[in-house]
Amino acid sequence: MKAHYPLFDTLLEPTFILSAEGKVVYCNEPAAIICEMSVRKISRGIPFKDLFTFSDVIDGLDNLTNVKDPTPYKEVNFETPGGQKGKVQVTIQPIQNEQGDQHWIIFVRDVTLEERLQKKYRAELEQKEDVILDLQKARAELEQYSKNLEKMVEERTQQISSLNRLMKALLDSLSQGFFVFDKNGLCLEVSSKACEHTVESQPAGRMIWDVLKLGEAKVDGFKKWMMTCFSELLPFEDLAPLGPAEFPHSKGRNISLEYFPLRNAENQIDGVVVVASDITSLVEARKQAENEKHHAKLIINMIRSKNEMGRFIRESQLMLTELKNTINKPQPQWDPEAIFRSLHTLKGGAALFSVHTVAEACHNAETRLTNYNESQTQENADKLKSQCQAVELQFGAFLSETKEILGASILSSERLLEISVTDLNTLLDKLQTIPQAKAIAENALAHLLFEPIKNFFEPYKEVSFRVAEKENKMIRNIEFKNAMIPVVPEIYGPLFATFVHAFRNSVDHGIELPDVRHKLGKSEGGEIIVAFSRQDLPTPTLRISLSDDGGGVDPAKIRAKLASKGINTDKESDQEVIQHIFDSQFSTKEQVTETSGRGVGMDAIKYEATALGGRVWVESELGKGNTLIVEVPYMTKAPTKKAA
Repeated sequence: MKAHYPLFDTLLEPTFILSAEGKVVYCNEPAAIICEMSVRKISRGIPFKDLFTFSDVIDGLDNLTNVKDPTPYKEVNFETPGGQKGKVQVTIQPIQNEQGDQHWIIFVRDVTLEERLQKKYRAELEQKEDVILDLQKARAELEQYSKNLEKMVEERTQQISSLNRLMKALLDSLSQGFFVFDKNGLCLEVSSKACEHTVESQPAGRMIWDVLKLGEAKVDGFKKWMMTCFSELLPFEDLAPLGPAEFPHSKGRNISLEYFPLRNAENQIDGVVVVASDITSLVEARKQAENEKHHAKLIINMIRSKNEMGRFIRESQLMLTELKNTINKPQPQWDPEAIFRSLHTLKGGAALFSVHTVAEACHNAETRLTNYNESQTQENADKLKSQCQAVELQFGAFLSETKEILGASILSSERLLEISVTDLNTLLDKLQTIPQAKAIAENALAHLLFEPIKNFFEPYKEVSFRVAEKENKMIRNIEFKNAMIPVVPEIYGPLFATFVHAFRNSVDHGIELPDVRHKLGKSEGGEIIVAFSRQDLPTPTLRISLSDDGGGVDPAKIRAKLASKGINTDKESDQEVIQHIFDSQFSTKEQVTETSGRGVGMDAIKYEATALGGRVWVESELGKGNTLIVEVPYMTKAPTKKAA
């Protein structure tokens, strides 16, 4: 026998009632539409699992008897046997019918319900046979009702009362605020508990414009919109977006409002359902994405227009100083026009370079200035002064970020010029031909073209620590000795860039895991020491040695690896064998990782050192550590651009 749950006939959400065997004993019209089947066919006991294929397991669906309390909504993708696809939220709740039979309600929220309703209604108009059957059934039910009307009215009253309590409990379990208002604007008794959170009240018995906190100026317009909706002079779907879209929440939450028609048997609108949803997280995510977009644009502008950015900073600092001096004067001495000029000019420059935070702070200050000009009270003066100080704070934060990206020189009060190394060398060469200017040229050479060697190796500390963290290893110390030797970047830059491989190898291949080091009597954290030295005799030479206290290079492993490639090393000493780590594409790693395994690292160091006329070699003591040594000529003359 088909179960009767007329309460759910009016719900917009697809609703199924299942027996303990998982068969459908009842479904409402939206449920039939999402399944693309008739209510009659589904309610004849079709297994629920035959109606949908879900992308994930729905807790409790395979064993309904274990579901004693409502389950949380779970969002999954679905597909029907007819090929219909979409995304829904599913919950299961136990329920008993009039005869005391235990059933289970399954609510299926579908975001594409309205489209399917339209499609289904058009299809049903063509299904006259089903309509005739439904009419015949309705006629039989009416005849049955007429036989014992008084008794049925009493039973129906009790049933409606029970169902109303059930509906109230179901509505209260929803996270969205639901309530209904009639053509007079009066909110009906039906509402969800979530209204207390979303619209900050229970709407029942109140006028809709009071619930939505509409100001007097907006009430007349709302009433005209409401009248047009109920009279359906235009399709409701076209009118709904014209209603208030947001609720002004007292705590700053973002509450969206949506409107749906509630129709009677004659298909006329009896009421309008309001759905209030808290979309604060979504709004904040969009705002964060917009801020990140502005930030990316700001960085691009910093790099692309460095000189213009410097000019903007210098001019803005002057304007902020003038603004600060003005607002620190007694209020009667303020010059509102001067304040406006400073704020507006600063806002324009900030917007030009995508400094969004400063532009927004200036805009807010302009609004405070407008309020002050309309009423020069102490309260408005304090608010204006506070917002001007906020502009200064935002500009300070921008300066800190600019300094981090472009360096402290961008904050210089002087205009900076850029000159290529080639042009500078040409100029210095000409100066050196003048006896009186030779000393000046040599001093300029050291001051302008040289950098401490430490500058090139300092970033490798962070590289080493990152590799250690990834490999679950520890580094207790990375030390640079005699690291202030001046070098010309254009000469040694390519060589120094390859040392990233040496630091990675020291951590990945050399330094052992903490527990292994502990067993060997070593400290759990490894140590890397880089020593720099310069020798003038017999020829000027730059020497770099990188040492670690790891396990060292194992000659046996090198021999085995070479043997696997068909290379005989029987006549080579252990010291000669370990020099093969500089061979092209040589690696003892069996698997390629992000850190090592391709065999190009040490080869790259050797290539660049040889290109400079130098040499490289490795010294190692198994179990004690490893030292990489690079010797190259020490040159102070920056090379000119090579011909193609």
